[in-house]
Amino acid sequence: MQPSILELAPEVPDFTISKQVDEVNLFLSVTDSKGRFVGNLRADDLKLIDNHKSPEKWNYFQARTNLPISVILAVDISSSVRDRLRFEQQAASTFLKHILRKETDEAAIVAFGSTVQDKTAAMNGDVSALDATIRTLQAGGETAMYDAIVLASHKLRATRRKAVVRPVIILITDGVDTASKATLRAAEEAAIRSEAAIFALDANSIYEKNPKGRLVLEKLTRETGGFVLSARENSDLKGSFSTIEKILRCQYAIGYPPPELEATGGFRPIEVISNKRGLRIHARNGYYAPAK
Repeated sequence: MQPSILELAPEVPDFTISKQVDEVNLFLSVTDSKGRFVGNLRADDLKLIDNHKSPEKWNYFQARTNLPISVILAVDISSSVRDRLRFEQQAASTFLKHILRKETDEAAIVAFGSTVQDKTAAMNGDVSALDATIRTLQAGGETAMYDAIVLASHKLRATRRKAVVRPVIILITDGVDTASKATLRAAEEAAIRSEAAIFALDANSIYEKNPKGRLVLEKLTRETGGFVLSARENSDLKGSFSTIEKILRCQYAIGYPPPELEATGGFRPIEVISNKRGLRIHARNGYYAPAK
């Protein structure tokens, strides 16, 4: 049964939603036929299918949600980005200064070359400290992107709070993994278990007409509810980070009890459908049920 009357969460800075047992928290973005973000939909404009069934109710629906954000900035520092790293550092620092709200949001820095470096011991909202960490990054080595996604996902899962937060992984890379122990499938599963949306800044060379890493980035972002944005030229970086900021300001938040949930540990697909024509929904494609 599709809910028609729902609790609309007020848009106030200190609004929180308590995390409940056996509740799915879903964040999504909506774009129109021209790629513009749509932020004025109501609950009745959306239909949700969980494991091929509709939930009996939604616990909450919030348009243009201001729920806290937990961001992992995962930066490729392999040799292939050496000439561009300074521009990436500047753009990343500016983004964090714009997006992080004091005492509400938090972030951490992960760098990946031949190995993955967890540059911040804990998630935090200290923009100055994060900026200083970003500026210490130095390029060299190969590319362990999948390992970085796994570490970032585990870090997000480990820092969950009682309140519902929006976990986000921002990748700055060309998408070509050359050094990971983890597989693409393992990276996808880790991200889905963390409930993180992956936003990828495609740093492929402008001379690559059909970069193979782009296909990997598109797969990762599509399955987690994120986007691929261009960072192929230094001038792209600022605009792409601004777009991510806009996306996070235009997200919808939905919480609901999943229908006929069984503690099997299995994957449950999610599908969100717009009742309005010409709209595209960007949301993760499912989650893993709890295990006994």
